[in-house]
Amino acid sequence: MVAITQTWPPGIQRLLDEARADADDLWAGRTMRRAEELSSQTGLEFASHSFPMYFTGDFESKMVLVHLNAKLSEQLTAATYLDFEEYVDKHRRFGFHHWQQDRNFHAPFDQKQVRFLRPFGTIDFLPDSDPAHSRTNPARGLDRKFQLELIPYASPTFEHRKFTSEVLAPHFQRVLNAITAYPRTYVIFCGSVFDRLLAEYQVKGSREDFHFGLPTTKGMSAGKYRFSNVTFRLGDSLIQAGIAQSFAKQGIPMDAYGAKCHELYRI
Repeated sequence: MVAITQTWPPGIQRLLDEARADADDLWAGRTMRRAEELSSQTGLEFASHSFPMYFTGDFESKMVLVHLNAKLSEQLTAATYLDFEEYVDKHRRFGFHHWQQDRNFHAPFDQKQVRFLRPFGTIDFLPDSDPAHSRTNPARGLDRKFQLELIPYASPTFEHRKFTSEVLAPHFQRVLNAITAYPRTYVIFCGSVFDRLLAEYQVKGSREDFHFGLPTTKGMSAGKYRFSNVTFRLGDSLIQAGIAQSFAKQGIPMDAYGAKCHELYRI
């Protein structure tokens, strides 16, 4: 089990403190008050009775993926933890506890992420040609990157237009502080939703937009895919990041999309 008694950088400590405050509500037999407050502010349904999903993976990873929030599922609803140390361990080693410890666990989304991440070269994935690696690679994809959820509370759906800048600001600040806690090589926000949600936080003039086709088994794709380079400011620090708008697009050739995003990413 991963110890949580060590001293963390402030950005990681803030992440842990907020997660602990929510988890303490549940251990005290209450619903999560901050999830209920967010539901009240937005009119959206956020699970206040299930443990929050602030992060998974390695706090110090060179690769960071940011998703909007987790989709409410039976798996999330059923998750329980004896104490905060177990909560942190099972989120930092989410892949190990699911793909390696539960032989019946299966999540196509995790395998999709492996195909996206492989071209970036920050995770030592094993060759897909060996069937024995079909569970090792998704576990590594989860545990050897740092994944953050902009909103830590699960929901059955998400209407992002109901989020105002005022409501979103503390969540975005938490994510940026966690990102800058350690040196990163790649920071990628996954999904076109981030175009609107993060528009006003971008440094003016920093954005580069790309539209491109991708190779498929039948030749170049008819549709166009998207990726953008952006820069955010946190205090005196500038954060280079990408927005992979096409990440969630159905039927996307994910290997090729990951390779193109890697090629276009501004270091």
